[in-house]
Amino acid sequence: MPSQSSPPVALPGLPKKPMHHLAAADLPRALERCHRLLDKLLQHEDGWVFAKPVDTHSLELRDYLSVIAEPMDLGTVSRRLELRRYPNLLCFAKDVRRTFSNAMTYNNKGDDVYESAAKLSRIFESGWASILAALPSPPPVAVRRARLKDELPRLPVDLQGKAVVIMKDIGGWIQEVDGRVEVDFDKADEATLDKLEWLLALATIRKEAGALDNQTR
Repeated sequence: MPSQSSPPVALPGLPKKPMHHLAAADLPRALERCHRLLDKLLQHEDGWVFAKPVDTHSLELRDYLSVIAEPMDLGTVSRRLELRRYPNLLCFAKDVRRTFSNAMTYNNKGDDVYESAAKLSRIFESGWASILAALPSPPPVAVRRARLKDELPRLPVDLQGKAVVIMKDIGGWIQEVDGRVEVDFDKADEATLDKLEWLLALATIRKEAGALDNQTR
């Protein structure tokens, strides 16, 4: 039965420095720390409870989907992390937190699942705080814009295509002048810079993965 009590305590506020910004060279290390934290949760004695989506049919939880609008589990988080589906670290944390908040919303305080979720949530928040503390402070927006202007043309063709899609969402970014395509990076806000920098990070990850493959052949 869903809990009739108030929802779990609100999550901590965002840190003063943007947690979502990372230089391309720093992102693989940050993602590895996220992997290790997620493995710690899954390997915990209660981790199995959250390793798969809630089986509402077998457990006869007929009202689950009417109470929980966005189901989530740690197995899904792990797959998304492996496939680089998260555009930033905050999205990873949001899904982990949703896993536990769902359990604490649907179950009553004192129930085994509620208490397991609360316990693993505390472990996650402690580890997440360590990850955030290790993040470098972001450079000024002007520096980020200049770096993107320099590095985007060096991306693989498929990632350049993704960059064009992102930039076309912002009116006036892309203009054709004398048969050449020009980009006005001064129109870039921080959210758009985040998306474009994620493409640089993907290129770095691919490069490192390719180097590792060559070493193992």
